Amino acid sequence: MDDLANLVLQLYDIEAFKFGSFKLKTGLQSPIYIDLRVIISYPDILRSVAVHMNEILKRSNVSFDSICGVPYTALPIASIICADYNRPMLIRRKEVKNYGTKKLIEGKFQTNDRCIIIEDIVTSGSSVIETADSLRAEGLQITDAIVFFDREQNGENNLQKRNIRLHRVLKISEVLGYLVQHGKITEEIS
Repeated sequence: MDDLANLVLQLYDIEAFKFGSFKLKTGLQSPIYIDLRVIISYPDILRSVAVHMNEILKRSNVSFDSICGVPYTALPIASIICADYNRPMLIRRKEVKNYGTKKLIEGKFQTNDRCIIIEDIVTSGSSVIETADSLRAEGLQITDAIVFFDREQNGENNLQKRNIRLHRVLKISEVLGYLVQHGKITEEIS
């Protein structure tokens, strides 16, 4: 069994995949919900997700000065990738606090620095676009996003329209294929 198939099965075992009827952030209904927040309780799986994203980042040959994880699920993944590359991490707050520094973007950066966005799952691409818009407003260059799962629901096209290349580890169709192949779900569910 290949390493990615094994990781998908581990994610299944920790209930990162839920089947039923779910409303997504986009408002669409889906028969599958992917909850990668659970990986923070499984350090080996968290590390494995980050390793696979690192491999995609290396293959992309994108040069970058910093990394920003989309809040909140991608932050622990981005932390590992930053440590592996010894690059600064930036954090985009979901909201500006009315106390302290009142910054939307936390971390050290220079105008025109190239920043890679890290995201766990892309559906429409809206979370990546929101993050890119905030980073660009601070003078950062955003051209690429690395994601673990692509739900194949037009996210890549939406990102391309905003001049962001999507680099993914897995498509949802591949995930469902692994789960069917290993008897975790039936073809009807996939």
